[in-house]
Amino acid sequence: MRTMPGTTSAHGGMRPFGAVVPFEEARRLMLDTAAPVEGCDTLDLTAAAGRLLSFDIAAPFDVPGFDRSAMDGYAVRARDLATASAAAPVWLTLVGRARPGGVFDGVVGEGDCVDIATGAPIPVDADAVVMVERTHRDQGRVRFTHPAAPGDHVSRRANDVAAGAVVLRAGEVLTPARLGVAASFGLRTVQVRRRPVVALVSSGDELLEATTHDGAPGPGQIYDANRTMLAAICEAAGATVRVLPLVRDAMAHWRAAFDAAAGADLIVCSGGSSVGEQDFGSDILAERGEVIFHGIAVKPGKPTAFARIGQQLVLAMPGNPTSCLSNAYVLLRPLVRHLAGLPPLHEQTREATLTRELKSPVDRLQFYPVRLEGTRAIPVFKGSGDVTSLSDADGYVSVPLGVSHVAAGTPVLVTLY
Repeated sequence: MRTMPGTTSAHGGMRPFGAVVPFEEARRLMLDTAAPVEGCDTLDLTAAAGRLLSFDIAAPFDVPGFDRSAMDGYAVRARDLATASAAAPVWLTLVGRARPGGVFDGVVGEGDCVDIATGAPIPVDADAVVMVERTHRDQGRVRFTHPAAPGDHVSRRANDVAAGAVVLRAGEVLTPARLGVAASFGLRTVQVRRRPVVALVSSGDELLEATTHDGAPGPGQIYDANRTMLAAICEAAGATVRVLPLVRDAMAHWRAAFDAAAGADLIVCSGGSSVGEQDFGSDILAERGEVIFHGIAVKPGKPTAFARIGQQLVLAMPGNPTSCLSNAYVLLRPLVRHLAGLPPLHEQTREATLTRELKSPVDRLQFYPVRLEGTRAIPVFKGSGDVTSLSDADGYVSVPLGVSHVAAGTPVLVTLY
């Protein structure tokens, strides 16, 4: 077991932070410590969207499995139209028609043609298709005014995929198009990577469960919002979520919660990660595992801690809803995607102009929530405990270390949530 300086497991009294780590280093430490989860699930294609394929899929047969028409028109022998021109048209005899799902059971002889639809098998002895726009039909005969070459408008067997070729690769995200590929080969199920299991813990004597309490909270009480927000982020990032009961401010309750989270790949705690005498989250991490870091040079979210208990990871974040959700966007979401084996999320940004001054601590990177109105970035932060600070926000402005304020009218880059 290893603890960072200042995060002792002694109960009672204020416990100062050790050396806080820069934000980018904290994120690097998390991703370097974590590894994508192992194991796979077998799912119906209809339930596999967005999942990662576990194994390569090879084509079991050629696609197409026969020579087929790429146009609506007439199947012909190209040599019969070698001399066709507007001045000297060639007339061929219509001997039948070919449609998808069926086979023309005759033979195209000299001077014959077959009415054919896109996707229909090419008849025996035909080697080209002339599109209908270049022909004129007169009852049982068709006039051609252009020559044809063998292979014109013919999609050859295996032109798309040859049997045995890999069509979907392990590690690819199953998009609608890739699921369509699997379905086109008659597959009903696919094997996908197991989702990481995330256990959510919220702590605090002041918290209420909506399932056990009705109406307005009493003095000093609030409804827990963090587990709902974190569950939504984790599920969107590719995890299976287990929501654990509220944890009271007692070491015995924390131990029981961590016992209940056995089997989860990641435990996410909101509350209990700071340095107060009731912040037992720090104590349970020091008691049971290795604390990778405790404290990040970031606002909001300085008390964030990251630890490892055997093969299990723990991310402990502040209980204030705005701090918790802000850190969930910038730290938890990339961590869960990494555990799920998903590629890093491509951040969407917008250029805007700040409508009022931002103040920031010079020793911390700050993520300041803003609302976008056209090209205007309007700061919306109220307080760490005010959940509507982020519900009104479209994204955040990063205020770097060493900067104490950003003046109104400054062009800024807004990273969207």
